[in-house]
Parts: sequence; structure tokens; C-alpha cells
Amino acid sequence: MASVVGAPYLPFLEGRREPAPDNFRWRLGVRPLDLDDWIERGPHADATIADKARLNKEHSDTVFAVLDDVNPEAIEVSTALIEHLRRRWPDRYGDAVLDPSLHPLDAVARLVPEDLVLMVERNGELVFGGGSVCSPNRWDLRSKLGQTMAEVHAPVAQLNEQLETPIDRFFDRLTPERSFWRLGWGVTDSAALYAPVDGTAAPRPINPTPDQHVLRVERETLRRFPETNCILFTIRTYVTAIAEVTEDRTVASRLADAVAALPDDVLVYKDLETTATVIVEELRKNVDKS
Repeated sequence: MASVVGAPYLPFLEGRREPAPDNFRWRLGVRPLDLDDWIERGPHADATIADKARLNKEHSDTVFAVLDDVNPEAIEVSTALIEHLRRRWPDRYGDAVLDPSLHPLDAVARLVPEDLVLMVERNGELVFGGGSVCSPNRWDLRSKLGQTMAEVHAPVAQLNEQLETPIDRFFDRLTPERSFWRLGWGVTDSAALYAPVDGTAAPRPINPTPDQHVLRVERETLRRFPETNCILFTIRTYVTAIAEVTEDRTVASRLADAVAALPDDVLVYKDLETTATVIVEELRKNVDKS
């Protein structure tokens, strides 16, 4: 799916303004989740769900992968998820069932617009058990199988250095009685939700201009389950043209500040090392015109 799908969240407006890259900090930013809001329909949900069938057919090795022994965890989370859907939206999901020909995690993921990522406990560690990820943001699902949280996050500049211990503590304290959600964001040169690293996505523009960039926001929920002690991440991705997002002067100014605050290694990780300066200049020019 390669269309703009709205920006219901602007997470770069939260928290204090970062005046310089030297002060950059990743934020865990978790907040309590009302389970009625576990899954988010929102704009273009049906189109996103419909596109999953195509992606699973054309890119099955890219969008779905699991460890061999995660069936108990997958059954627990898929059962809970389909029960939630039937209760939350009975008109749409009242008769919904899982396709028995598919892995349970794959089957339930095809019913919702979110990507699903499963973390499981093996040998006393929480490891990446697999997922259905139809909106990858230039990362490789299959390469994460069996990795710890720190190993999954290793490519993200400065993240483990700043947050490895807080993240481990958070998951140690996460119980089935309390679930959470958080937001992440980035600026990228492609409006495609499906943006893997294996070359199967649409070609990226050469020397993209500021108006070719989009704001990509990910809403994640984090929930632990009682029977298998696994953790399910749901990830809903929204993509919106920067020009649309920054029609408001305050929003444009804060996004410019947020991009300008990214240090060099984070800019490289986010593929913005050659375009960040121009994007910031354009945003601030628009603010000055307002």
C-alpha cells in the first residue's frame, strides 16, 4: 500500500524541545493502555488489511516469519485478539474466524491493520519469536528471529546505550494486568508502508526533495499474556506527506527542531544524513512565511 493514510498522532510535539544534537535522547514514552483501544481501526484500515493478502502472496518470506516452537504463544495471543475484535466491533468481526490453513499469528494478523510481533521466553531470556510485519520500515523480519531485545535494537544508533536498562526493567515489570502503548516517528523519502530492506519495495528517489518526504508514525501496544508469559507488540503505521502535516506553523517549527536535534549517527540510521539540513531549512522557511 503506497498511499498517504493520515497522521492522528504527532509525537514530536511531546516533551521538551531538544536545542542541539548533544542533548538528543531516545524516549521509551510508554503510557497505560485501555484494552478497549488495543486495536485501532482509524483511517484507511480496510485498505491496509486488504493489502496484507497481496503482500503475503508476493513477499511471504519478508512479511511473515516465526520460530518453530511458538505455536502455544501464537494460539494464546490470536485467541485473545479475535475475542477482542468480536466484542469491540461485532458488526464487522462477529462471525470472524481464523483461517486454519495459516499459522495462528499469520491468520489473526490478516484481520487487523496492525503488524504483530511476538516476544517469547526461551532459556530465561525474552527473544524475538516472530511476527507478521507488512509495514516494515527498512528492516528485515527474518534476521530478528531468536534475538534478544538488545540485539534487535543494536542497529539503532545510541538506543541501547541510552535505553537498554530501562527497557529491560520495563519488560521485567510488565504483567498481564497492565498493558501499555507508545509512539515512534521518523521522516522518510517513501510513502510506502511496505518498505523492507530486501529490494522488493518501490525504488527510493534519487536526491529526494523536501516535498518528497513523509512523516511516518508508529503506534505500538505492548501486552503480556498469562498462560505462556509472552509479549505481543501491535504496530500501526501512519504515513502523511510533510506538507500536509506542517500546514500548522507550530507543527512545522517543532518538526524542524526535532529533525535538527538528531545527531549524526542517528541521521545515518534514519537515512537522513544527506537531506536533514534541506528539510529543516524548508520547514523553517515555511514557518517564516506564515
